[in-house]
Amino acid sequence: MKVIYITLFPTTMFPLKKEKYKITEEKEKDLIKELKQLQEKDLIDVMNRLEESRREDSDEDDANLGIIASEKESINKRIKEISQILDNYELLEEGEKCEPTKIKLGSTVKVKEKDKILEFKLVSSIEADPLKNYISEDSPIGKKLLKAKKGDSVTVIVRTNIIRYKIL
Repeated sequence: MKVIYITLFPTTMFPLKKEKYKITEEKEKDLIKELKQLQEKDLIDVMNRLEESRREDSDEDDANLGIIASEKESINKRIKEISQILDNYELLEEGEKCEPTKIKLGSTVKVKEKDKILEFKLVSSIEADPLKNYISEDSPIGKKLLKAKKGDSVTVIVRTNIIRYKIL
């Protein structure tokens, strides 16, 4: 009989290099605020409702218990997500103007589409918000903008539409 010894090393000895989340200062503040709200209000509220529902004995409350437990799970999941981001992030450098020769994450880019002048902020996917014109670096337009510079034109196909932007 042959005996094989295997030595396992804890992951802290050889930590895996994780890529940092790149977020703006605004997003950092929003995440801290959301985390505080979830931990100090929402989670406590759902725990109180869960406890109250457990005290009452009825068939309706059994269904209610499941809904509240699901809500608690959802809150805990979001707390974990935010905590992971806040444990491993770096702030994007923001400036009023980007270098004309280099568009990068955190840059605000002014473009012209036909007669309209638009402004996009290039951000990471966790911060993307089309309503604020925060465009993800992973989106089709974000990828094109990262490769462009002032004076270039980029073409993006959205569904069946072809949109051309001139970088101002």
